[in-house]
Amino acid sequence: MSTLIVLLLLAVIILAIIGMGWSNFISSVFEGFNKVKNSPLIKNFTETSQTEVNRLVNGN
Repeated sequence: MSTLIVLLLLAVIILAIIGMGWSNFISSVFEGFNKVKNSPLIKNFTETSQTEVNRLVNGN
């Protein structure tokens, strides 16, 4: 079942690259990454993770 999902995802990605062109595909991936990176949910998760790691490392 997981092999089928992986093959479908690969097919969709390959078709997207063919349809959009390599440079457009890469720029779209980077735009999506930046949108996710700048979302408040991810920023809050990052800050919380840093706080917890610092707490564990410092033993507080």
